[in-house]
Amino acid sequence: MSELFSYSKINTFKNCRELYHINYIQGIRKKNENIEAYLGTCVHTVIENIYNEANQNINFDDMVNMYQDIWNEKWHDNVFLIDKTKKVHQYYNLGIECLRNFFRKNIQDKPHFFSNVIDSELEVEFSIEGISFRGIIDRLDFNPDLNRYTINDYKTSKRIITSKKAQKDLQLGLYLVAIHEKFNITESVNLRWYFLRYGVDVMVTSGIDDLEYIKKTLVKRAKNIIELSKDNESFYANETILCNWCHYWEECSAKTTTNPAKRILK
Repeated sequence: MSELFSYSKINTFKNCRELYHINYIQGIRKKNENIEAYLGTCVHTVIENIYNEANQNINFDDMVNMYQDIWNEKWHDNVFLIDKTKKVHQYYNLGIECLRNFFRKNIQDKPHFFSNVIDSELEVEFSIEGISFRGIIDRLDFNPDLNRYTINDYKTSKRIITSKKAQKDLQLGLYLVAIHEKFNITESVNLRWYFLRYGVDVMVTSGIDDLEYIKKTLVKRAKNIIELSKDNESFYANETILCNWCHYWEECSAKTTTNPAKRILK
């Protein structure tokens, strides 16, 4: 059985090899979750539910009520606050703003907004050169008039990707390869990012050259990880600002204390 790679797995190795070793080789996983990630999960769940229920009459108040219920139901004792200058309610309200922006651009005054949707939270898997890859697509659309698929991804993060970087993005690139295999696509495919904080969309169209680039990059990254994983000395810590959002300080060779993030008590 070949090793299975996701974008998250590949990116973890790129950002910090020791965290990769902790998560994927030692198999250590904690339930700790940063408030930013918790917000993103709740917003994603609302949008997923909207498409799964296919409620043409959904309004913004319904979305907020759903968000409030999900926020309260999913809450657990291992949610942490990194930026101590901010309050929990600010993140909660940011989630509402993300949903407001999504509603305005995708649902408001669009009675047929479900019409081109093939699936949401679509699980995909494929293999190249004996290496398996998998991912979950937030939403996949198909426009029969244009004969064009669109891969949609929702982001609640701060940073907006440039069109140049979007063309070679490995996360949606992985999804691109997957749907080409799954649906036997020969035409170009749209890749669209929804940056929900700002109500901004970034969309690029990927052709065959982009597809081949992504395939080669995925295989190269995966083979590099497999080869380097043979030597334990390959798994060194990489201290960056991302360490502030990491809850594996106790397992990390570069840290001598626990992460100072504040556990949120309700």
